[in-house]
Amino acid sequence: MVERIVGQLSLADGLVSQPAESMLDKLEASLDWTPMRRLLGQRGGSGPGNSSYPAEVLLRCLLLGVWHDLSDPALETAIADRISFRRFAGLSLHDRTPDHSTLWRFRQELSQDGLVDRVFAEIARQLEANNLVLKRGTLIDASLVAARANPPRKPRGQPADAPAKPSADRDARWGRKGNKSVFGYKIHIGVDDGHTMIRRYDFTNGSITDTEPADGLICGDEGAVYGDQAYYTHARHARLRQAGIKDRLMHRPNKHHPELPPRQKRRNRLIGRVRAAVERPFAVFKERYGMRRMRFYTLARNRVQVVLACCAYNLRRAVGALAPA
Repeated sequence: MVERIVGQLSLADGLVSQPAESMLDKLEASLDWTPMRRLLGQRGGSGPGNSSYPAEVLLRCLLLGVWHDLSDPALETAIADRISFRRFAGLSLHDRTPDHSTLWRFRQELSQDGLVDRVFAEIARQLEANNLVLKRGTLIDASLVAARANPPRKPRGQPADAPAKPSADRDARWGRKGNKSVFGYKIHIGVDDGHTMIRRYDFTNGSITDTEPADGLICGDEGAVYGDQAYYTHARHARLRQAGIKDRLMHRPNKHHPELPPRQKRRNRLIGRVRAAVERPFAVFKERYGMRRMRFYTLARNRVQVVLACCAYNLRRAVGALAPA
């Protein structure tokens, strides 16, 4: 299967007037796509068979789907219909539009051998090279997201000891944060305290506590780490101190000290004002990217979508950071 050639302009493309610079044009310019192209490699060989779309084209398509909260079928229709989408994806007017099954298969390819993680790492590397990642501090937090499937439930009319009907999503679990219980997954992120660029992430089922993946969210080159009371442990405090990183994790009462002294309460309030910025990516994920509920049924498939959302968020934040004041 050979890799098809796309993006060759025709007379029709030349006759279409180009509008003023759009947000997609700015997103296109925020990244050097040449290293990304090398990272993704070729999807097709030199043998016979149907031609395949270049990986860069399909990655751009999936990013469009994240930014505009589109399912794969809706994304296929939008790319076929909107000139700005085609231009960002690198498709000319006469190129065939990737169908939803092609987009689905490419998402599966991204889940193999950590490819989607390397895509995120390349974007993060370029952002850091452009001084868009400030290392004064890392803000860490987690957010529960409901599964697409319903939770396990007992069939009506069955005895109380009857086994519950399993969920269609076997990877999702119940999680609790505060007074809220959610059947689904948990997104863990570490962002810089300047532009809230996502530097580290993890994706787990909902039963994993916030503190378990926390050490993986700490980069090691930041000046301080900010987090709520769920993240403070004596062991983590010692590790941060040994690494020369300021511990800005909020303290919590315990059985020996059921009431925090006024000094600790004031410290927690000051930390809370800084760490509140970590909520921005979660707000974007849920309000703009449609991630109040996961789109797929397994942890592996949902993880690819979450990492793509992290990539999309960072690129959008980069455009904002690079905009003239």
